[in-house]
Amino acid sequence: MNALAEQKLASLLAHIEQRNRDEASIRVVINKSHNHDRLSVKLEATIEGKMYFGDEADFLLESALIKAINEVDKQYLKDKEKTKERNYEKNRDLKHFDGGDIGMEDSDASMGV
Repeated sequence: MNALAEQKLASLLAHIEQRNRDEASIRVVINKSHNHDRLSVKLEATIEGKMYFGDEADFLLESALIKAINEVDKQYLKDKEKTKERNYEKNRDLKHFDGGDIGMEDSDASMGV
């Protein structure tokens, strides 16, 4: 089961940048469900201090694991995109300069223009 989990987690790890991999922790819990005909996979990933969760059940271990990993992967990519958009807007606002803060009109008047 360990080898299967590591193999399937490769797709999630491919999206995490190398510097963040060292800070990431991933925990996988596999259990039989209450009626014993399904397997339950719970995945908890902490990346850059943020927690992502996946909880899936299926008749096959591999299917449940893949679904849980895909769920966490979607959450991570969505959060990464939101962060990128916020950083873009913040940087755009910082670059925007209207000249109103430095008092251009006063300096022009004192120079006799």
